[in-house]
Amino acid sequence: MFRIIKVFVLAFLLIIGMAACSSMDTAEAAPTVRPDDGFNRKAMLENITMQIIVPAHDEFADALADLELAAQAFSADPTPDTLTAVQDVWRTASLARMALLSFRIGLVDDSLLHHRLDNRPPRIKFIDENIIAGDQPITNEYLESIGSSSVGLGALEYLLFDPVGGNDAVLAAFINAENADRRRELIVTLAQNARQHGDELAAIWSAEGDNYAQAFIAADMDGGELQGSMNMLFNQMVADLEEIVTSRLGKPAGKRSNGAVRPDLVESLYAQQSLPRINATLAEMQVIFNGNDAAGFDDYLDYLDAEYENGRLSDAINAQFDVTIAALKALDQPLATSVESDLPAVETAIDEVNQLLVLFKADMANHLGVTLTFNDNDGD
Repeated sequence: MFRIIKVFVLAFLLIIGMAACSSMDTAEAAPTVRPDDGFNRKAMLENITMQIIVPAHDEFADALADLELAAQAFSADPTPDTLTAVQDVWRTASLARMALLSFRIGLVDDSLLHHRLDNRPPRIKFIDENIIAGDQPITNEYLESIGSSSVGLGALEYLLFDPVGGNDAVLAAFINAENADRRRELIVTLAQNARQHGDELAAIWSAEGDNYAQAFIAADMDGGELQGSMNMLFNQMVADLEEIVTSRLGKPAGKRSNGAVRPDLVESLYAQQSLPRINATLAEMQVIFNGNDAAGFDDYLDYLDAEYENGRLSDAINAQFDVTIAALKALDQPLATSVESDLPAVETAIDEVNQLLVLFKADMANHLGVTLTFNDNDGD
């Protein structure tokens, strides 16, 4: 009898335990829903997605298509004019990619396409010794089999620009140098590969592709909670600002080398486009913040009557964007030169980016009720 009672007691305790575990699982899985404050967050997400995110990806894909054509023209006839043309298109594509940084979220981040498109610094030793001086056929399949730092815009930059020898040295490498024919073949295949990945990146957002745009608007990826998409986008912008402070500006300025400047650590060493690339990221971030003059984060903050030093927080953030971009544009030499010849001005620019970061992380996050997440970005 005692044994039967013991069995019933154990069974009862097991049922209670399972119910408790089920309750805990349910509690952990349920999204944290922000109280409805009356602002139409879905309309804001729709505007940002359809008027900013999707067009920006289409523009990048178009720029890469132009880059492929320019690379083909230069490879077929390497002249000063065709070289200048492909360099100009490369700059356009490079800046267009920098405008996409804050959209590396969800399916886009999972795809790793950004790494294949622009992973820095380029692995020049591998490019020189294994690709150009190698005997492996330079095909799209081969490029897909090698590391991301040996392909994409970074690899093309290394091949198309020479900050020391200039365009004469670039032309000589494509015309007279050993394996010049493989070098010409490589830039065409690199450009084709980049165009392919640019199309794939745009397709993630498009209605004809993965239609991530609608999923993002509906916040399907976070239990249907509208705060989910806003939270992801906000956190990526914060991560991008942190990356500028600590890595894109901070590393060359010696912030991670005990004050010893490292001009070799600028992100665009060969084309000397580090500062324009950083400004492109900040400019697009300001467009996102303002919703391209429609529903944006600024409108949400105004709706909440968010204030900063007796004024509107949205005005303070926009003013800081303007000051920050102006501080970067005041650096009238490439970043690799500026960290050696005008380090105080570079440090001023870093301080201004950091002030913008504080406004985002402290003031804006608090008013919007977003949850800040840790990130491990360390260069791009």
